[in-house]
Amino acid sequence: MKWTAAMDRRQLAEIWERDMQQAFAAVPDAVKPYAGRIVDVDSHEMFPAQIWEEVFGPIAKPIADLIKSQPPRPNHASIPDYAGDVHPIERDTIYKVKGPVAPGAVDIDRRLEVMDMMGIKSQLLFPTSIGLWGIQLATAEANSPMGKLFGNTTEEYRAYGRALVDAHVEWLVGVARKSSRMKVIAPVYGDTVPELIANAKKAIDAGMAGVWIGNGDPPGGVSPAHSDLDPFYAMLAEAKVGLHFHIGGAGSFLRTHEWKNAPAFEGYKWTQEISLDPWWLSVVHLAVQNFVATMVTGAVFDRHPELYVCSQEHTAHWIGPLAHLLDIWHHNNHSLHEKEYMGGVMRRRLPMLPSEYIRRNVRVMPFDFEPVGEYLDKYGLEEVYCFASDYPHVEGGSNFFGRFVEEIERFGPDVMEKFFVKNAEVLFPA
Repeated sequence: MKWTAAMDRRQLAEIWERDMQQAFAAVPDAVKPYAGRIVDVDSHEMFPAQIWEEVFGPIAKPIADLIKSQPPRPNHASIPDYAGDVHPIERDTIYKVKGPVAPGAVDIDRRLEVMDMMGIKSQLLFPTSIGLWGIQLATAEANSPMGKLFGNTTEEYRAYGRALVDAHVEWLVGVARKSSRMKVIAPVYGDTVPELIANAKKAIDAGMAGVWIGNGDPPGGVSPAHSDLDPFYAMLAEAKVGLHFHIGGAGSFLRTHEWKNAPAFEGYKWTQEISLDPWWLSVVHLAVQNFVATMVTGAVFDRHPELYVCSQEHTAHWIGPLAHLLDIWHHNNHSLHEKEYMGGVMRRRLPMLPSEYIRRNVRVMPFDFEPVGEYLDKYGLEEVYCFASDYPHVEGGSNFFGRFVEEIERFGPDVMEKFFVKNAEVLFPA
């Protein structure tokens, strides 16, 4: 039954009741109080490689051909018999069907229907297709085996990566114009600070809700704490645009993965983005942890109190220990031994505790398989952790609401509301 001008109040009420039931059909009872207000700090488009060239143009052909030649695996973008974004939008479907065939993985209008069913008000939308590969190539280390598939030199394959990013951002602009609920995050690169600022300004002017930069190399060639970056940070803060560190931008921070090349790490589940082997889980956060620690100890958040950063898909276990560690060094500046050690310099340059800057300015996405309750027990930081579905990626899980509720519900409704709604609101410009 569709609405018409001739309908009476009873019929309109029936339509409203049906739509409300459909709207929150995938929301468990414990999360219902927040349904319609939930904000999601990580989701993706997920075009199959078979249509990348059609959507993004000829620049996508080399990377699309490579992906189509690979054997399938979870999250894989090659769907030879792709029939379109046609899976029904139903409770079980949106939890269990993942990858390019998930409902709303391609069609943004259908994604909005999926969000309605999940009770999500707004999502941050990150690239999966050429944007993800583009930022990885644009920040790849020298002599990268992957990079050399697209150029003989580091400069060549990084240039190709940047061309992919540019093509993807052009598509993102259309999404930003299409819906105010899809908060689009643009990959941004720059060899120099002026280039980084110029590219970020283009993204902001085009309506992007946030910028995503690589976290494994100094941005624009300088320390994240350097005053040369203050105009960049000030621009983001003034525009209320978040700075994001999504997995895939570690660049040359770990110059080799040979550490993982051992029989002991074979046989674990892995996807296009993450691996569940113990080595990967123990190091995946190192680049972003270093970046955030540099910003905090370098007084970036003291100079820019309205700058907000968010880490996606690097796990969340590291932020509590980092806050605790940095507070130790800050407290040491108050000890009787301050002249012998740090001479009070850190105390003078950081009026607040490092953990207080983290609470105010840093947001982190946990995976649903992480014991977030233990993190809260040990370190607090209830203002930092944010809900993410990672839709439609397989690592988002098939019961993310349920697992997060199991970890967080015992802390009460205030913490639940912070996790599902309040903490991330600073990342969602109106």
